[in-house]
Amino acid sequence: MRLITHTDLDGIMCAVLLTEVEEVLEIKFVDPGTMQSGKLAIGEFDIISDLPYDKRCGMWFDHHESSKPKEGQKFEGSWMLAPSAARVVYDYYENPYLGKYAPALAEVDKIDSGQVPLEQVKNPGGWFLVSNTLETSAPKREDDNYRRHVIDLIGKAPDPGSVLADERVRERVEKIKAEFALFEKILLECTVMKGRVAYSDLRNRPDLPRGNNYLVYSLFPLAISSVRLMPIDEEAGTVKVSVGHNIYGEKCGYDVGAAMKKIGGGGHRSVGGASVKKEDAEAIAARLAEEINRWKS
Repeated sequence: MRLITHTDLDGIMCAVLLTEVEEVLEIKFVDPGTMQSGKLAIGEFDIISDLPYDKRCGMWFDHHESSKPKEGQKFEGSWMLAPSAARVVYDYYENPYLGKYAPALAEVDKIDSGQVPLEQVKNPGGWFLVSNTLETSAPKREDDNYRRHVIDLIGKAPDPGSVLADERVRERVEKIKAEFALFEKILLECTVMKGRVAYSDLRNRPDLPRGNNYLVYSLFPLAISSVRLMPIDEEAGTVKVSVGHNIYGEKCGYDVGAAMKKIGGGGHRSVGGASVKKEDAEAIAARLAEEINRWKS
């Protein structure tokens, strides 16, 4: 079987669990936008995890609100409103052998549901540091090979100390620490407050490293939410628009996942994203910021 999973720590933990209980022969890493495009060839022997549903697959596991199955929809696998897709996989199989991953899974739950302490944002460590090494500005093939390596490491010893002690992981850690400094500099240069929304226009910053999604809230603590325009994908003619709520500040009830679903994306109530035509991106991002500010007023 082939596993198609997300590129982040949740997707990697899904892969760790599924390779223990299913005969996974190949792992492919994709982002939600790729799945939603419908251009990816998918067959009945494919498992999809932590990504939108595709009716052509054999099994599917997810936890995003925007992917909630329609009433009566049947599929193999499980959808559940949970802190991580890996938790959905873990609960579905109820396999005592997977119990060794329980401590790591608890941390994945916190990271994927946005329960990351502010001190971790400023000084990443443990599983949060591991998670930041998975999605970088390196070529896709290099990132994919690294993710497979991390899956093997976790399978052998599911604790962050062992993973971070690995030579390839240590090299990645040194690289991302340098990228964090550049990411912070670019955020400060390209972010303005629109009402109570931290609005980052990064369309013309192809030098933007992957960075840390929570950093903006330590730099702009008065923001209730953030709206971010990512660098232009010239080949596709699109821009990714990301929206998230400040988990360290005043609560905002604006449903991000529902808003993203309307423009072809998805996510949770507190965080989500969508890829839109580059000529429409600025207007869409401005409208989202206005809606968030109106919700609070």
